[in-house]
Amino acid sequence: MVKIIIRSVQRPNYNSPEALIHWFCAEFNLSDENNISMEEQILKEFVNAAYNNHGLSSTELSSEHELARSTVIYHLNRLIETGLLVKRGRRYYLRANELSKAIEEMQLDIEREMRKMMLAAMEFDRAMNARARGRLHGHQPTMQDTV
Repeated sequence: MVKIIIRSVQRPNYNSPEALIHWFCAEFNLSDENNISMEEQILKEFVNAAYNNHGLSSTELSSEHELARSTVIYHLNRLIETGLLVKRGRRYYLRANELSKAIEEMQLDIEREMRKMMLAAMEFDRAMNARARGRLHGHQPTMQDTV
C-alpha cells in the first residue's frame, strides 16, 4: 500500500548532522520539534551503520536501548513505513549507504507511483472523452464503448 501525503518542507538553517537528523525525523512525523524520539535515536544508528555497510537487528537495538524487542520493532516499522529503512532477513538497513541516496530512492518510488496514477488518469480522461463524443453524435455510450 502506498500512502501519498504531499507537504511543503523548509530546509533548516543549521548544518550539524544531529540537527539535520532531527529535522528529517520531524518532517517524516517521527518526532516533534522539541523532543528527540526513539525513531531519531534509531535512525542515527542506522545512518552510522550504513557508512560501515552493515545492518542492525531488533535484538541488538533492544539490548542497546534497554527496551523490549516488541517496542523496538514498533519503532523500526515506523521507519520502514517512511521508506528510510528496509528489512533483509533478520536485519534492518538504511535503504542506501548514504541518507541522500535513501531519499533519492524514495523520490524514484514517488515518481513510479505518480506515473501509475497518471496512466490511470489518462485512461479515465479517454473514457470520459469517448462518452462526451458519443453524446455529441446522438447515442449514449456504454461502459464497453469507453473502455
